[in-house]
Amino acid sequence: MSTLAVRNLAPRIRAVSQLPATRNVPTSTRLLGSLSGKAQLPIGSAPSTSAGTSKPATLDTRIFPVHYSSSSYSPTSHPSAELQPADLSLTFPSSPSQPITLPYIWLRDSCPCPSCVHPGTRQKLHRTSDVPLDIKPKRLTWVHSLDKDAKWALEVEWDRPLWQHDTASTGVEGHSAGAAQVGGEGHKSQYSERWLKTWSDESKVKERNHDSALGMTPWLAKDLEAEGGKSNLFFSYDEVQRDEKALLGALKQLTNYGLTVLRGVPTTTTGEWDLEKVANLFSHVRETFYGPLWDVKSLASARNVAYTDLDLDLHMDLLYFENPPRYQLLHCLRNRNVTGGQSIFVDALQAAQTLWKEDREAFDLLATTDVPFHYVNDGHHLTKRHKTFVVDPSSDPSSSAPPKITAINYSPPFQAPLPSSTPPAFYQALQKFAAMLRRPEGRWEYLLKEGDVAVFDNRRVLHARRAFSGGSAAAGKGGECNRWLKGCYVEADAVADRIRVLRTKLRVE
Repeated sequence: MSTLAVRNLAPRIRAVSQLPATRNVPTSTRLLGSLSGKAQLPIGSAPSTSAGTSKPATLDTRIFPVHYSSSSYSPTSHPSAELQPADLSLTFPSSPSQPITLPYIWLRDSCPCPSCVHPGTRQKLHRTSDVPLDIKPKRLTWVHSLDKDAKWALEVEWDRPLWQHDTASTGVEGHSAGAAQVGGEGHKSQYSERWLKTWSDESKVKERNHDSALGMTPWLAKDLEAEGGKSNLFFSYDEVQRDEKALLGALKQLTNYGLTVLRGVPTTTTGEWDLEKVANLFSHVRETFYGPLWDVKSLASARNVAYTDLDLDLHMDLLYFENPPRYQLLHCLRNRNVTGGQSIFVDALQAAQTLWKEDREAFDLLATTDVPFHYVNDGHHLTKRHKTFVVDPSSDPSSSAPPKITAINYSPPFQAPLPSSTPPAFYQALQKFAAMLRRPEGRWEYLLKEGDVAVFDNRRVLHARRAFSGGSAAAGKGGECNRWLKGCYVEADAVADRIRVLRTKLRVE
């Protein structure tokens, strides 16, 4: 998509209004003709010579206005097209000073016709590498669009077919071995006006993909708790189950702020676990070596600090994985006669952006230095290195705004010894980031109640727990724990999928 740069060219529209409108033509469409008054020829063709042979095809670079037999024809209501050596420039009447420039190879590769995109599976039926590098249009025609949301479409007849490799061949470059052309000359691609405007504009592609609904909003504790604010932290489980608008609200809260709490989730401990039902509302359970679901209880022989009654400092889970899980769910099944045990959440994204504003050098060190994490216990040996800040490579380093951070990796309890070659300045940078995470205004503290399910972004929001007493099995009635959480992990793709589908279904702008 990055090749589709919108060029700020001066309008190339010639005096279309001076042309006589074509009427009473038996066909519903006509070839886009030249303005020179010469015979209208298909693009790339030439008149026959006296010897009866044709001259070599050359690219016509004239401007082609729209001719229609339709009574709705208006010389100023349809786009004009200008052929360049390697791309097509279209000018829409709604934005005459901003033509869109579309490379021919991109247009042919992106053809949405049923021969190129299977109408049932909607999967592409050719490879980008099958498109000849020098492919060009042979004929352009404006036709009535089959797209119900667009009136007109541009039909392009191409001057050559696609290539197809013989999969048994070892030839790689230039389709030189085992390659043959498939499809006859004159393949016709049709692009509706809406299609052209959408796929030529990256902002409209993002709008189509609902990117704004998936964006991250940095927060402090006051932002989560503000009455009437954009954040809507708490949702009723019953409402989310039966109302798709409520479900969409909870999903959007999760992706935007990285934290939401469902209330009223049943705490039955027999039969199917309700946590799994919650997970399937949002996404799908991701199984790890802890199993699909796991328990957080205070145990005498704990092999993880989470299974004690001690303070559990700010951290993220499973950073010793290559791809740590995106979201975590914690369901409070029991919290009786317990002192302490409050959950703490901190938005590491907000802290990272603050560091970027206050100390760019420290930010860059954390974005470029690998930190090792490991878990060597209970028959497992897992280890992986991650950068503390994962920055989107498409971020503009010259921008005055913080770069887009896609994930953060911070988990001191599971950090392995740093390489001895780690730059000394990294330690100071990490200390600055840790100090920002400890700022009181960034910490949201909440005591989970029975029936609460906290859902949070494990690649962004740090979680911690205060020490507690009275929660062990020994303190509970009949040996039952007084403090019992059940947890699981889910992935981001299904969450984003549900958001896009629900927004489309509910027609959310």
